[in-house]
Amino acid sequence: MTTPMFASIRKYNEAPAFSDELVNRQDEVKALLTPIPGFHAYYLVKTNDGVITMTVCDDRVGVDESNRVAAGWLKDKLPTFASRPPEITMGEVRMHVNNDQPAPVAL
Repeated sequence: MTTPMFASIRKYNEAPAFSDELVNRQDEVKALLTPIPGFHAYYLVKTNDGVITMTVCDDRVGVDESNRVAAGWLKDKLPTFASRPPEITMGEVRMHVNNDQPAPVAL
């Protein structure tokens, strides 16, 4: 990876229905996050008692903004889940592995 990216991981505990609410509102979540400069990706992981979300952006400014807009959106749209703030971990993405490799050229 030549250019560093940053990630924000938000862990929401004791909110088993939160995942379903976010999936039902995925268009709103997309509209909220995609305008953030440097936004790359958003992931939602359902856990036994809640949700883990991860936002990946070009830099720390982007993930800070994602945390700010996520908190405001939750307070306005899903206040039940905003009553307990998430545990937030942020840092530089040091490695990224995916399967987006071009197909080998047959000789």
